[in-house]
Amino acid sequence: MSGPLAFDEPEFLTLRVGGSPTTVERLMLIGRPRNGIVRVRQWTSNSWNTEGEVLDVAAPALMADIQRVYDAREPVSEEIYGIRRWLLG
Repeated sequence: MSGPLAFDEPEFLTLRVGGSPTTVERLMLIGRPRNGIVRVRQWTSNSWNTEGEVLDVAAPALMADIQRVYDAREPVSEEIYGIRRWLLG
């Protein structure tokens, strides 16, 4: 018999990306992919004191966006390999 959720399997990935003189910093709370779509609650350095924006995004599109930030050598708070595993399996 298994429990409802294992404590070692989080349901969200928290990720901070970007933040340079030319780009805003983003904080994202990324849900687990379901049918290739992830639900993201996102805040930017322009909207910290809000509820954040909720988006449903194709996991490969979000991965491509994060990869662009990483390739531009802007800050990404988690290892790219772990992000790829989270989003694409």
